[in-house]
Amino acid sequence: MKKLFYLLAFVSATAFAQEDKKGVVTVSANYNWSEPTQYGLSFEFTKGIKFNERLTSWILNASYGQIELNEKNLKTTGEGFVVELGTRTYRTRGIREGLYFENFLTHGEMNFDDKLNGEKFEGKYSYWSIFNPNIGYKIQLTKNLSIDPSLGFNWKWEVRGQGDVDNKNFDNFVFKAGVKLGYTF
Repeated sequence: MKKLFYLLAFVSATAFAQEDKKGVVTVSANYNWSEPTQYGLSFEFTKGIKFNERLTSWILNASYGQIELNEKNLKTTGEGFVVELGTRTYRTRGIREGLYFENFLTHGEMNFDDKLNGEKFEGKYSYWSIFNPNIGYKIQLTKNLSIDPSLGFNWKWEVRGQGDVDNKNFDNFVFKAGVKLGYTF
């Protein structure tokens, strides 16, 4: 986890060090309700504005994740991380606000470590996804502050569960709703 935060710090620092003054970085607090639920940071990296073109940004989401396992008489929560890398394309030409479409390459890993009914329950649930689209709407509240609600779904390709986790009680196709509160530098 420590390596992930160092990587994010490095990526952020290099984004600010670019000579292109039209490059923009938006850092957002990110919440996604889904399976797993995510709380984290989102980084939107953009290049110069081109008039009358649909603008595209690179998005990096790094989140703390929680997933609930509710099976017969067992109920426990796994905790871990979710990392998403993708692109966002705005519908309106020439501006970076309003309706957008995005898709992510995603990896998530949740660890379970609990005591249930006097027995130790341990295991790991992880997945990959290349089809994780969203549709959203970015609203500029002020020059630098924005809010960004979105809806979408995730088609997860699960990695074989480890330990007591067998992946039978998790859905591969899940809907999600999220919101980001961002500041543009």
